Amino acid sequence: MPLPKFLKEPWRPEVAGALIGLVAVLQIIVVRSPWYITGPENQFGGWLFYVLTGGLLNTKEWAYFNPNSPMFVAPAAAPWEPANKEFMIVWGIMLGAMIAKAIEGNWRLRWPANRMVVLLSIIGGLMLGFGARLALGCNVGNFVATIQSLVFSGFVFFLGMAVGTFISTRLIEDFLMEKMHKSKPIRIELGSNVDNRKVLAFALAATLLTTLYWWGLGIWAAIAFLYLGIAYGFFGSKGNVCFTSMLRDGFWSRLAPYGGNARAIAIALAIMITGNLVLKYGFGWQYREFLFPVGVHTFLGGVLFGIGMVLVAGCSFSSAYRSGEGSIPHLIAWFGMVAGMTILSYVWPFFFTTSIYLSPVLHFYDFFGGNVAAGAAAAYSAALFIALVGSWRDGTLQRLVQIPPLKILAPRLRV
Repeated sequence: MPLPKFLKEPWRPEVAGALIGLVAVLQIIVVRSPWYITGPENQFGGWLFYVLTGGLLNTKEWAYFNPNSPMFVAPAAAPWEPANKEFMIVWGIMLGAMIAKAIEGNWRLRWPANRMVVLLSIIGGLMLGFGARLALGCNVGNFVATIQSLVFSGFVFFLGMAVGTFISTRLIEDFLMEKMHKSKPIRIELGSNVDNRKVLAFALAATLLTTLYWWGLGIWAAIAFLYLGIAYGFFGSKGNVCFTSMLRDGFWSRLAPYGGNARAIAIALAIMITGNLVLKYGFGWQYREFLFPVGVHTFLGGVLFGIGMVLVAGCSFSSAYRSGEGSIPHLIAWFGMVAGMTILSYVWPFFFTTSIYLSPVLHFYDFFGGNVAAGAAAAYSAALFIALVGSWRDGTLQRLVQIPPLKILAPRLRV
């Protein structure tokens, strides 16, 4: 039975963004948690560092990973351990993207074009990790997921990302582009021509085996995280949704001004805000919100994260799903991000005691005397601003508001 045509073709990012927003609302209902990625990745990084060094780096005793520490956040744990069941959302994102590209017939291994790409993937990945851990979250956990809950740290992190992407976009387009073209190319043909039916079979088999593993342990939440991740990865891949493009192309790039991803993120964010308002304030639904304190660490983390996004041409979300699509540069960047988060976890006590612990948790409505409606309007305004800037830069807004000229019909005069 042939698959529907729409599954074999790419989607508009706005459509994918809307579906991602709906999945994020569904996640609140199913697992009582907002959408996030880097927390489980950091736990994986702590476990990985411990294993690769044979215990020489005893990450389990670091304050960040040590349950006995007053600064404890989460234990270092492997992806298959119940203590890190949330990692299944990351694994699901990779599988979902693999499924999407295999259905299209476009899955293949994409190797770095040259040595400069490898270097930027490593450096950018580390900066993604540094920024995500310093700010307590990434473009998902400390941007859309916090603004969804009307928490002000998401807006400050967004401002930091905007500054970081501006710096990095100018660095790439004004200085590094020529060096990238001159860098020694890497020519690897392995995996450039694969049977996508086998790739699809592998992804589906991996999904089934992962499901059976957690089913055997009786941990249904892990299965839920897995399939939520598959949905995120599938929709993200189909629409090529990327937070990097939202800021780089939608805000700063002179080479490729494009507002599709800005509109996609704005739509997803608006749906998530609406879902939070309806569930929390309409039905009294309680879930684990990210009440991140806002301070210097939030903005600085956003700047570092924004710089890293442009260097690797991907965020924490797109680096994960593009790894699932077969992109080796993004897989390198993903491991770099995991390493960066883990390295910063070592000095976690310094940032915790000098900024994070001293910073307040603020909501949008705190600036309006506790008026939730006004706070929600401010959050919606952030989404609208993102959509309008991107739509203005790529000309969409001008085309929408253009008034056709009036044609006055007059009889022809014959001379």
